[in-house]
Amino acid sequence: METRGVWITTTDSKVLNSRQNIAAAMDFLAQTGFNVVFPVIWNSAFTLYPSKVMQDNFGVEIDPRYRDRDPLAEMVTEARRVGLEVIPWFEYGFAASYNQNGGHILAKKPDWGARDNSGNLVKKNSFEWMNALDSEVQEFLLNLVLEVVKNYDISGIQGDDRLPALPSEGGYDRRTSDRYFQQFFQNPPQNPKDPQWLQWRADILTDFLTRLYQEVINIKPDLLISLAPSPHGWALQEYLQDPKAWSDRGLVDMMHPQLYRRDFSSYKQLVDSLVAQQFTPEQLPTLIPGILLKVGGYRISAEYLLQAIAYNRFRGIQGEVFFFYEGLREDNDALAKALRSGPYSQPAPFNPSPLKQLGFTSRRIGGKYSYIDTTGKSLSQPQFDWVDSFHSGLARVKMGYKWSFIDTTGKLISRFQFDSAEYFREGMAAIKIGSKYGYLDNTGKLVIPLQFDEAKSFSEGLAAVKIENKWGYIDRRNTKALDAPQGWINNFLLRFQTIFNPNTLTIPPQFDSADAFSEGMARIGVGGKYGYIDTTGKLVILPQFEDAKSFSEKLAAVKLAGKWQYIDKTGKVVILPQFEDAESFVEGLAAVKIAGKWGYINKIGKLVIPTEFDNAQSFSQGLALVNIGGSWRSGENGELSFSGGKWGYIRNVLS
Repeated sequence: METRGVWITTTDSKVLNSRQNIAAAMDFLAQTGFNVVFPVIWNSAFTLYPSKVMQDNFGVEIDPRYRDRDPLAEMVTEARRVGLEVIPWFEYGFAASYNQNGGHILAKKPDWGARDNSGNLVKKNSFEWMNALDSEVQEFLLNLVLEVVKNYDISGIQGDDRLPALPSEGGYDRRTSDRYFQQFFQNPPQNPKDPQWLQWRADILTDFLTRLYQEVINIKPDLLISLAPSPHGWALQEYLQDPKAWSDRGLVDMMHPQLYRRDFSSYKQLVDSLVAQQFTPEQLPTLIPGILLKVGGYRISAEYLLQAIAYNRFRGIQGEVFFFYEGLREDNDALAKALRSGPYSQPAPFNPSPLKQLGFTSRRIGGKYSYIDTTGKSLSQPQFDWVDSFHSGLARVKMGYKWSFIDTTGKLISRFQFDSAEYFREGMAAIKIGSKYGYLDNTGKLVIPLQFDEAKSFSEGLAAVKIENKWGYIDRRNTKALDAPQGWINNFLLRFQTIFNPNTLTIPPQFDSADAFSEGMARIGVGGKYGYIDTTGKLVILPQFEDAKSFSEKLAAVKLAGKWQYIDKTGKVVILPQFEDAESFVEGLAAVKIAGKWGYINKIGKLVIPTEFDNAQSFSQGLALVNIGGSWRSGENGELSFSGGKWGYIRNVLS
């Protein structure tokens, strides 16, 4: 599916001046091969539809130019008539006015104004701004969006470089400053582009977008969330927009970076950067760049336009949105004719479903995770896509494509920025950003820099790490915390060059695989066979087994000649080989598989809970999770997952 879109403006355009003009424009776009339009509906601090939110807050139902009309309703009707989808565009976002000192919005609600470090109203590029970090202001914009979602037959909603956004000069109002002080015990830096201060405010806007996304899909799950920010680095530095975080957290279905360059070479460079650095292969289908057709005296050439579209397809980008409609009509419809005879010659119906299926909507409306205590009482309802159990007072959580951690109150200790994250053990957790692993402490500090090809959790003071295709172990007692503020890893990663030398690891890299230490022993692999080492790195049990589990309660399950058995720490067989599969002993019992079913044995090998389960987990606090009727199945990506049947808990017969 291709997205062929165009923005409909009120500036330098008469399309929205009458229903007749709207109908003619929709006919023209349909004939030119377009399939979606983005009409402005929030501009100059007025709506282009009758708004109860505006009436209640400011006594103005609609932009006075369109009184007694509903341009949005007219647009939806005329677009649908010719097969075009409509995604309303909230162009003004958090802006309050243009060279009007805040206009009617801030005249009535002066406390809504954004303030710079001198206490002045924030003004940038002639726009005066509302405080996008303020909860009341956010509620106002959210309600504007939601009334459109509820009242119109649209395909999505769109924010741009002003939604969500705030000039980086803003945020120095009292409430925001107090909020920052409560977290960092210091006032906001006078430098508005201080990295920590910059990212902290950007994260507040990302949290607002998270709420907006959830509220929209709660009402209409199939609606697309479309955003048109400036290119990433500049957007963050100048307007506190973090498009990469939006994609990583799965908060956008269509991203239209405004690649408004006036020559193809510059456009191509931006596209290459987006594909290589910002969008992963999984996220690439959401990338639909914005292309500038005209502004002021500039007009794009037909040659450049066709080059840009062709290069988009070459890079796997399935669509573009043009700014703006009137550029298609100039020079006797020259650009439209180039599209009709070229890349848009064949129709391409717009179908939102594939874009929604790539995202996280189904997970976010299909039920929420919750935590329970040992009596089954619900304790909390975390608002994340995926949550895990608590370890050392912290739990892994995931939003979109990225991981973080929460404490028992539900508070995040770091941003969502990790590509993978392990459990906290002994006060540290292995985390991955990009292709390298490091370690985080329980305050959110990066205590061991990103440097390992793989890494596992600490256990008994040691952690297995992989360097240049071999595994060894590092000792947590030889690490020192880096001087980085809590939770702000991404601003500091490149500052630290203290890297472990492979020759200085406690146990040098030498193994093909390595597991965590348990009871003074760790499973290691060499040449396809498994054995055990002690905490000095000495081989205690030579590699000889086809597979092996960690020692637990002085015994380890090992596989030899196709059958599982149990050995002690000298390598002596304690329970004879007889099982199809076997787990470690916990609370005196171990789950074993016989003839396709799971049960539990004691330490002398006696079956004390019959083999009647299709899945059986280890005991914890006297209970074990078991399944009857489920099975392992291969998913679309080839990965096995266990599904079906019924789950329940059984009690430990030894308790």
